[in-house]
Amino acid sequence: MIKGVHHTCITVSDLERSITFYCDLLGLELVMTEESERSGDDRSKALGVPKAKVKLAILRAGDAQVELIEYVTAKGRPYDRNNNDAGAMHIALQVEDIDAVYQRFLEHGVRFTAPPATIPAGPMEGWRWTYFFDPDGVSLEIIQTG
Repeated sequence: MIKGVHHTCITVSDLERSITFYCDLLGLELVMTEESERSGDDRSKALGVPKAKVKLAILRAGDAQVELIEYVTAKGRPYDRNNNDAGAMHIALQVEDIDAVYQRFLEHGVRFTAPPATIPAGPMEGWRWTYFFDPDGVSLEIIQTG
């Protein structure tokens, strides 16, 4: 059956801008980039998007992988979900010093929902977290475990 999660994919409007954000600011590592036209395949049918041509990047985040995909043709609508909408999701990125990361991101103009919060009780007591947004408004989280 399922062996594990291979990667998480985020559709972006500008691949190069998103690579800069995710690699230079967040510290993920660029593993590879690919274009459907360059590779000679037609991913359109598998993606379920007629006449789609895409560019993508695979990034390494510790033991996990994040795929960024830009639809060059057959572009979709801008991202417009709230965290409480069905289908909304996020990636939680673990950090060692949430206050330092929060401050650094603020200095780079990153938009947050709120300053880091502390979980007051329960099995995650002392953990700190907050949500922020990538250049397309996709919700992400930084978390410092206790």
